[in-house]
Amino acid sequence: MTRRFLLALTIVLICTFYFKPQPRAEAFDPVTLAILTPLAIQGAKILAPYVIRGLKNVAVVGVRSAKYLIKFFLVPVGLVECIIMPWRISTGISHIGQGFVGLFCFAGNLCLIPFAIFGIGV
Repeated sequence: MTRRFLLALTIVLICTFYFKPQPRAEAFDPVTLAILTPLAIQGAKILAPYVIRGLKNVAVVGVRSAKYLIKFFLVPVGLVECIIMPWRISTGISHIGQGFVGLFCFAGNLCLIPFAIFGIGV
């Protein structure tokens, strides 16, 4: 592609997106809000148990994720054990391994949070 073609294409695209009509903000009128408020309250009463259950499931997965995140901090402990205390090298390597497993479990639990809303994987 030539420079002239790219320049022309850039100018056309800039003009197209710069001069397009802007979206208008439209608000509800007070009468519509007054009519819909009781319906919204009834819907909230019906959905409240499901929302609370979903939040509880997310909290359970969040606590489990926090446990694995704390396990990740065994990596520096294991490194210190391997470097400073060579007579505890097997324990240090074990702590490093547990820390990295904890990191992957933490990432996996973070991926499960959207599913936990619906009770999957709790």
